[in-house]
Parts: sequence; structure tokens; C-alpha cells
Amino acid sequence: MKILIIHNRYQFEGGEEAVISSEVDLLKNNGHRVILFELSNEKLNSYNIFKKILLPFTIIWSVKSYKKVRYLIKKEKPDIVHVHNTFFLMSPSVYYACRAEKVPIVQTLHNYRFICPLGILYRDGKVCRECLDKGLLMSIKYKCGRKSIWWAMAMLAILKFHYKNNTFKKFIDTYIALSSFSKQQFVKAGFDAEKIKVKPNFISFDPGISGSRGNFALNIGRFSPEKGTDILLEAWKQINYLPLKIIGTGYQSDEFKKYANEFSLNIEFLGQRAQEEVITYMKKSMVVILPSRCNENFPRIIVESFACGIPIIASRNGALAEIIEDKKTGLLFEPGDINDLVAKVESIFKNRQETEKMGKNARLEFENKYTLEKNYKKLIDIYTGTIKNYQ
Repeated sequence: MKILIIHNRYQFEGGEEAVISSEVDLLKNNGHRVILFELSNEKLNSYNIFKKILLPFTIIWSVKSYKKVRYLIKKEKPDIVHVHNTFFLMSPSVYYACRAEKVPIVQTLHNYRFICPLGILYRDGKVCRECLDKGLLMSIKYKCGRKSIWWAMAMLAILKFHYKNNTFKKFIDTYIALSSFSKQQFVKAGFDAEKIKVKPNFISFDPGISGSRGNFALNIGRFSPEKGTDILLEAWKQINYLPLKIIGTGYQSDEFKKYANEFSLNIEFLGQRAQEEVITYMKKSMVVILPSRCNENFPRIIVESFACGIPIIASRNGALAEIIEDKKTGLLFEPGDINDLVAKVESIFKNRQETEKMGKNARLEFENKYTLEKNYKKLIDIYTGTIKNYQ
């Protein structure tokens, strides 16, 4: 099978890029021909004033992307196109290019961008569904675009234009949701449930279980309000007996380091690390903590932790509450509840036998659901079904 993969990379790369890279390798290693068309939002930083003036129009419809995709399809003749992200430089014009060349489209729903201008169903410290319930103009009211009215208006323009033309629902043949929770959000927003298939994230290797665990907790992710790193810092005022290592970076990095130093918290900030190093730290940790405030879609870290046989403490919201089985593969705490998080960490620290048991259950969960082989079968079934049903 020949697959054209389309992706607009973000300015700050994260788990989504790692998932796409693993998926490309997975397809290639199974004998498929993969053509990759990518752009990067980093290019926005070098735009001159003229290009910035034109940007509101090009992010709605990029003539360059439209022509490039049509050219690639004519040249390579792919059996299917798999789109991951089109915001911002790529633009949704690529869907029209695929339809003009009569090639079926699969779209992975890595986030909630089609139904939420911010893409995370989160605003001002809480889960938000106002654009779904009251209309997209709510994004202007709350400046849902980097807290900038300009970006909010740009996202509103994109979604309004393509909603009016029914782009996302008319041209995309199959959607891949990463969890049942994610699928439900799109169904509530009016997307066809029959067209949404659930395929979780995976990792392209088996790290195995380490025989020697360290005596520390681990957090991995970018520093942003919805990820809840500040909740961890507050909790660690009460859990200073257990070291915490944090892997990640973000605009709040200096602020968090200063705060941890001010209160003499037993926290080590490790910065951004390569995946191999992340796995090494993970295998030596006692527990991985995901304190997200937002409705997470499917953090890849969950699969990595399960593969290493490490239990997870996570907030009870979004897909986290679906993927992590409380008291079996980890522990769930009430979102934003610092005392509840402290109690869960204490439980992990004091009940080592139960912690080991949860780690073994996590490993079994990985073997049953998230291996490379199982994910490949799901992906190919989605591709073949989409091609078969294409009209």
C-alpha cells in the first residue's frame, strides 16, 4: 500500500510528532511505501510584515499547499492520504486537493481543534465547552488563541469558513480518535459516529521492565497551565520526603524552578530529554504522575509507562480516567485537588507491594492493547476499510 502522510508541525514539538514518526516507521517496516509532506509553524517566526498581513488569508486556504498536494498525488498515486494536522501553514485546502484527485482521506484527531479553537477544551483553569454549547464566537470573547485577539480571530475565521463549507465532515472519509472519550466529544459536536474509529497511541519498541527501581516520582510534559505542573509543586510542599524529577520545558520553566527553590522542594528539573533518556528515568522511577487539568486525549507517556511496568497517578478526567484503571494500573485523583494527589502519592510510597502489583498490571495492559503489532493491525484495518468504502 502507498500512503501519503500530511502533517503541519508545531512550533514546540511534543508527543504528536513522536506518534507520527513511530507510525511512519511502523508502515515502512511492514513494507508500505510512505510519502511524507510536512510544513512547520516555526517558519512563522521569520515572516516579514507583508507575509504577516497575508497570513489570515493563507491559513484559511493555502494555494501552495493545495497545488503541492495535488502534484504529489498525481506523481506518487497513493492509495490513501493520512492527515494529522493542517494548522496553520498547511491549511485545510489539502482536503480539497485530495478530493480533486479522488483519493480517500483518513484524519487522526490528535486534539480537539475541529471543535475548539484552542484544541484542548480548556480555558482559564477549567474544562471549557462554551464554543460547543454557545457557538464559536465565544472564542473571541475569551481571546482563545494565545490570549491574543488576533489569533482568536484567525482561528475563528478558519473554523467558520470550513464549517460553512462543511470541509471536515464532507471531505474526510474516516477519523481516528485516540480514545472513546475523544470520540464521544466529536459525536456530541455532530460528527458521524460511524466514521470515527478508535485507535490508541503506541510506541515502536518494547523497553522491557527494569529490575532495579529508584526511589523517586517522575513527571513528563510541557510546562503549561492545563498540564498542572503547578499542582505538583504545591503537592510537593507536603511530599518532600520523596524526590520528584520533572522532564520537560515551557514558558513557565524559570518560574517553576524559582518557586521550587524558594520553598526548598525536593524537585529536580531535568529539562528536555531524548526519548531514550526518558525511558531510562521512567524504568527507574516508582511512579509517573500526570496532574493534567484539561481533558487529555491520549498522552503517549501512558503507553511508555505501562510498557516499563510503572503505575501512573493521574487526574480523573478526559481519557486518563478511561485508560488508567483506578487501583489496578494506577491511581486517579480529583482534578486540581492537591490533598487528594498527596494522599495518592503517600499510598504509592507506603504500599510498595500494591505498587508492584499495579506495575505488573500496567505491563499486562501494554501487552494486551498497545503493542506495535496490535496497533499496526488496527491502522491497516482502518486504511483498507476506508479504501473499500470510498465513493
